Amino acid sequence: MASDLRTKKRLGRLRQQADTLLELTQAINRNVPDAALFALYQRCLESMGVGKLALFSRSQEESAWGCLIEWGYPTSLPKLANAAEVLLGKAHAIVDGDTEVEFDLAIPVEHDGDVIAYVVMGDREEGRGMSPSIRYVRFITTLTNVLVVALRNRELTAERIRTAGLERELALAGEMQSMLLPSNLPNDGYRSFSARYRPHHHVGGDYYDAVELPDGRMAIAMADVSGKGMPAAFLMSNFQAHLHAHLDRNTGPIDGVVKLLNDRVFGSAGGERFITLFLAIHDPVKRVIDYVNCGHNPPLFVPAKGPGTFLGEGCPGLGMLDVLPEVGAGQLLVEAGSKLVCFTDGLVEQENTSGEAYGEHRLQQLVEKERSSGCEVLNTSIIVDWEQHRGVADPADDTALLTVHFS
Repeated sequence: MASDLRTKKRLGRLRQQADTLLELTQAINRNVPDAALFALYQRCLESMGVGKLALFSRSQEESAWGCLIEWGYPTSLPKLANAAEVLLGKAHAIVDGDTEVEFDLAIPVEHDGDVIAYVVMGDREEGRGMSPSIRYVRFITTLTNVLVVALRNRELTAERIRTAGLERELALAGEMQSMLLPSNLPNDGYRSFSARYRPHHHVGGDYYDAVELPDGRMAIAMADVSGKGMPAAFLMSNFQAHLHAHLDRNTGPIDGVVKLLNDRVFGSAGGERFITLFLAIHDPVKRVIDYVNCGHNPPLFVPAKGPGTFLGEGCPGLGMLDVLPEVGAGQLLVEAGSKLVCFTDGLVEQENTSGEAYGEHRLQQLVEKERSSGCEVLNTSIIVDWEQHRGVADPADDTALLTVHFS
């Protein structure tokens, strides 16, 4: 008779445990919120007499073990830097400042050979008979494993969705950005062009252009937008449209064009993003270049004879200020055989494995040495030298290079 009663009770407990697992699994499959899963977990274990419990786990990004849920303890339990050391030691207590919280039992919960959680348990009141924490330890471990693995899978799924969305955004931004770059650069009797571009991780914010003006002059532009992704690509697309529009109808001084462009960039970005720009206008009749450098890497101008110089005269980047207080413009005499080498920071700031940047000085030495070469040959020499410097180091940023030879 007693044996039958024990068997009946045991079958009842097993049925209750099976129902509990089924209920939790169905809740997970319905994708109920985390808070609802924790509430269900607590309700099931409290119904089995578990008076004190704390569940410690950690996310993929965190190193500390946080307490996901707790009940029956007199105070909130802190994060644990080393859960194994605290919970599996002999002290059986969690110390937080002047507070010491005792517990009866701590169980590591494993999945695929790794500890993914710790269950800390105790009875609310001491009494006769076997503690529910001991009696149901295997079931509690199983139930906790199901819960924590489900939470981790949710975290991984959310991360995959975020990653896939970001990759798609970068791909679209890359397509948009590539459409902004000219497919063909002019090559007339006054100047010839050659360009190289290498985006970093699908999409870059670099932009270059050569725009023939109605009066026969030529505008040369090199720009870089802050940030990445679709917002940066949209801002650069908007900037390109304004640049072409202003150049098509503006034959005045170059500083006026820059001020108008700053107004448009600030209006579009509200000061949250900015664009660095080098803008030069070449007059083949007067044989001069007027230029403004708006916070961009100074391009290198190398005359047919003599040392080169970096062109830094200008103003802050476009969109940094709502109104540009002053725009400094420079002017250069351009003789036949002169070259202008424009680039973005990915070229000169690229480091090798020793942390040494490629640098402006190395670039200047190379261009001065090969000043008699054509644009395409010179660009090839620059990229080969840059790759030799970089070695196996990862590219640090987008790299754009635009070289102009003046005849």
